[in-house]
Formats: sequence, C-alpha cells, structure tokens
Amino acid sequence: MRLGFIGPAEADAAALEQAAKLLICDFEVDTLIYLGEDEALRAFVAAHESDDSGHTIEQRVAEVAATGSADDIEDVLRKLRGARYLGKLRVAPPSPTRAMEMLDDRIILIVRNKSTIGEEDVINSNVVIYGDAQELMFKRFGPRCFFSPGPLDAGHVGLLDDRSEAGGVVLKAIELSGEVTWSEPIQGRGAKLMVAP
Repeated sequence: MRLGFIGPAEADAAALEQAAKLLICDFEVDTLIYLGEDEALRAFVAAHESDDSGHTIEQRVAEVAATGSADDIEDVLRKLRGARYLGKLRVAPPSPTRAMEMLDDRIILIVRNKSTIGEEDVINSNVVIYGDAQELMFKRFGPRCFFSPGPLDAGHVGLLDDRSEAGGVVLKAIELSGEVTWSEPIQGRGAKLMVAP
C-alpha cells in the first residue's frame, strides 16, 4: 500500500492538481491525504465534481457517448481523471480529531495541527504526519518519527510506501518535479534491537 501526503495549498488549486497527479499517476498511491482544508481544496473538488453546465461526470459520459466531438471526448477524459483523483482523496480531519492508518504493522497518526498530538498518540504510533509545518520536516525519536511535507508552495509531498525496493516501509519526501529528495526506513512494531553478548 502507498499513502501520499500533500500539505496545504492555500488558494493554489493548480498546484494541488499537479501534486495529486504526481502522486496518483507517477507514484501510484492507493490513498492521497490532504493535510488541510482551504480554498485550493474546495476549488479542486468543485472542478472535478461537475462540468461548467453542472452535469455530473456520469451524465456527461452518456452525452459524449451519443453525440460527442473530439473536444467533448477530451473534456470527459479529463473529468474521468479528476474523478479518479477524488476517489483516492481523503482530507485529514479538523482539529482536535485524529486519523489512523495501518501500513504493514506500522501505525500512522495523521493530524492537521501538531499541537493536537498528545503523549499517548506518540506512544501508540510509529509515524506522526501533520500538516501545519512551515517547511519540509522529518525528525526521528527512537523508533518513532514525525513528518510534514510542509505547505505545498515549499515544493514537496510525502509518500509512505510498503512496496519499496528496499523492503519494509519507507517514508519519502518528493519534489514536485518527481525527484525523491530523501528516503527513510520506518521501523515496525515487531522490530527489536539485538545486543551480542
């Protein structure tokens, strides 16, 4: 399973579209988690829910199948791609609510604001993902780590991947160009430190 993370885009729906396309099409994430709620998200969802005439995607597909031109077909394909984006999109819950995901045997805690994270949250999680950092951030504390891709205009998105070539679960920071900036293995709950006598 692959989880993608996008930090707040504020009002830049085009940047959100670019980041979603990168993670869904190029990195083939199973779920895309947006770490904010803002104008960019509202515009992104509205752009992919219906066309300018207010028709749903299903209605538009039926129309194009019957009488569509080449431009109509191109438009409906764009809308279908958008529907694919929306089908994979999840939004981190508003504070103080938290979301949890399991990846292999790792527990991932997802919040919008780092200030809502309590001691129990940290103890029971392998990775804490949050959206309110001012820049790309990764900190490891023993077997646990904290990660934020930062705001989208900082130029990064995140990826948790249990299908990596290295084996195990890997956390990656990815530039909007598609280049992986860094990659860190995430220790599992069953991992133990062995000390030789």
